[in-house]
Amino acid sequence: MRELSSRQIQIIDASIKIISEKGIQELTMKNLSRELGISEPAIYRHFENKQTILIAVLESFKHQNRLINESIPLDGMTAFQHLQDVVMRILEKFTKNPAISAVIFSEEIFQNKSELAEMILGIMNSNTEFFTNIIKRGQADSSIRSDIEPEELSIIVMGSVRHLVTVWRLSGFSFDLHAWGKKLLKSLAAMMGT
Repeated sequence: MRELSSRQIQIIDASIKIISEKGIQELTMKNLSRELGISEPAIYRHFENKQTILIAVLESFKHQNRLINESIPLDGMTAFQHLQDVVMRILEKFTKNPAISAVIFSEEIFQNKSELAEMILGIMNSNTEFFTNIIKRGQADSSIRSDIEPEELSIIVMGSVRHLVTVWRLSGFSFDLHAWGKKLLKSLAAMMGT
C-alpha cells in the first residue's frame, strides 16, 4: 500500500464516518469539507474524486487485514488457536473503529462501481484463502475435523463473524462484541471438532 499523508488519513476516516452515519449517498466533497473544516479544493489536492477516496478506504482495510494476518506468531499454536486469534483481532479492530463495519460489510454500496466491486471481491477472496489455509493446516494435524471441505468451514467462520458484526452495528453497538466473539468461537470450536 502506498504511503498516505496525515491529511489523506483524515479524509479517509471522515469518509468512513459519513458513510457509517449517513450512508454512501451523503459522501460528497461538500460534506467532507464540512466534516473536516477545510475547503473542497483542499480535498482535491489529496484525492482526485470520491471514487479514489473509496479506493483508498478499501486499500487501507486490505492493508490492515494483512497486518493482522502477519502479526500472529504461530510457534506452539494450533490451527484453531490461530483462527481464534485472527477472529478476535478482527473484532478488536471493529470495536476500536465501529464505523468501518458500515463500509466493509455493506458491499452493495460499491456494486455499481466495477473497480470498487472487484476490490471488495478481492478482499473477500483473500480472506477466504487465508482462513482456508489455517483450516487445512488444522485438518492435516487432526485438530480440525476433516469431513467438511476447508473452503466450506472458512465460509462458515467468515459468515458467522460478518453476521455478528452486522447485528452489533445495526443494534447501535449495544453489546460487547468481544464477549460475543468468545461465545461464537466456543460454538465454532464445538462444530469444528477442536
